Amino acid sequence: MQPTIDELLALDLLTLRDHTELAGDVFDIDQQRLRLQQSLADSELCSVRRDGELVAYAMLRPESERCWFVGAFSTHPLHRTFAVVSELLARVARLARERGIAELRSHVYKTNRLSIAFHRKLGFQVTRENEKAIEFFTSVSKLGERPAIRRATGADA
Repeated sequence: MQPTIDELLALDLLTLRDHTELAGDVFDIDQQRLRLQQSLADSELCSVRRDGELVAYAMLRPESERCWFVGAFSTHPLHRTFAVVSELLARVARLARERGIAELRSHVYKTNRLSIAFHRKLGFQVTRENEKAIEFFTSVSKLGERPAIRRATGADA
């Protein structure tokens, strides 16, 4: 079952609002709803549910034939477990195989320390940064070599 805009928005409120405002930007619920609606038109969505509730999602959109942008990667604070993150990463890995994605790019507010640490753990490299955000990049092949990804996708089994 694909998540609704309201489900995505509710998760974004829990995970993005504080980082956005700490970075000096405004988190406007109506604008975020519109952004989500527009993003769904050209993005692929991977999601994880627990007991029927959306607990994690990732949204990726093509920038070129080989490179896709990770526009969202969100996990409910009470569900940041190995099982949930592994399931979401496995779905993203399957999407990468199906679509022939070779490279991933992502942006993270500098105020989002957990996301920065997560990107680094997965092997993403910093390609640019400014006073508010960091741009990360990795190849899917390098990502697949990381122990966390190998465990999540069952490559070590």
